[in-house]
Amino acid sequence: SASASWLYHLLLRLCSLLALDRIVHNTHMQPLAALGNLCTASLLLTIDLIHSAIRGALLFAVDLIDVATGSGKNTGRKKLGWHEQRYATSPVFSDEGGYEALDSAATLATSTFPIGPEELMAKAKRVLAAEFGTKAGADPAALLSDDFQFVAPIVGPLSRAEFVRAFGSFKLKEAFPDLRDKSWFAVDPLEPNRVWFFSRAEATHTGTLHFGGRAIAATHKVVRSPPQAQSLLFDREGKVYTLTVGYCMDKRIGNTEGLGGVFAYLKAVGQPLPVKEGQRLYTPSVRFEALERLGEGAGGLGG
Repeated sequence: SASASWLYHLLLRLCSLLALDRIVHNTHMQPLAALGNLCTASLLLTIDLIHSAIRGALLFAVDLIDVATGSGKNTGRKKLGWHEQRYATSPVFSDEGGYEALDSAATLATSTFPIGPEELMAKAKRVLAAEFGTKAGADPAALLSDDFQFVAPIVGPLSRAEFVRAFGSFKLKEAFPDLRDKSWFAVDPLEPNRVWFFSRAEATHTGTLHFGGRAIAATHKVVRSPPQAQSLLFDREGKVYTLTVGYCMDKRIGNTEGLGGVFAYLKAVGQPLPVKEGQRLYTPSVRFEALERLGEGAGGLGG
């Protein structure tokens, strides 16, 4: 159409100007780049508007079907609620070097949780050694509570039965015999029934990895996960009622583009999930990119 042709020629002209501007690289570069940012931002916002309108209409239809059929439970936008915090301490602060820091030892001393920090960390290591009860000879019910929840950045919450079935099917130690989590442990001084363990896992894919009904043959690729924050929350009986894993602390480290958990292994061996959540930790939206460009454009014209 005439309008499409006009837009095409406008974009072509703009690209030519931008290319010429880069070659010249003189004092006129900033205003021209600002114009480019403002023009492209308007295009991106148009894309976002169209996408949002279509998405909103289709999601409304999805919600109507869910109401009518009872579908959608614990999926995407309709996740089940997770456990509320059960224990807390009164924070105690120390002022050393002019900075008011939390005094971990003094804060933990105010805890009313019946299991002490050292014993709690020992329990955490036993749970990990038993592979959450999926290791041969281990009993999940002896380690994980009846109301157990698995909560990762994307997946979960999963019940004990769902988690044990899924995690047990991966057979990570068979797929990665040299797997080392390289974890270190600490009890949360503000939530004394939570053991944090931070890891920088590394492993070589020399066995078969099972995921989603697929058997992924050995690729001999090395997996280097980013540092991850993970935790086990214990009840008064010493059983785990919540497991959190896969929360990346620095996406620049490793070769998984910031992904943690099983998603990291799939990404590193070249078999990422075919969804954006399985590709990398963060994929900027079109709207976010448009806002960035608007900011750059306004700054360029203002300068």
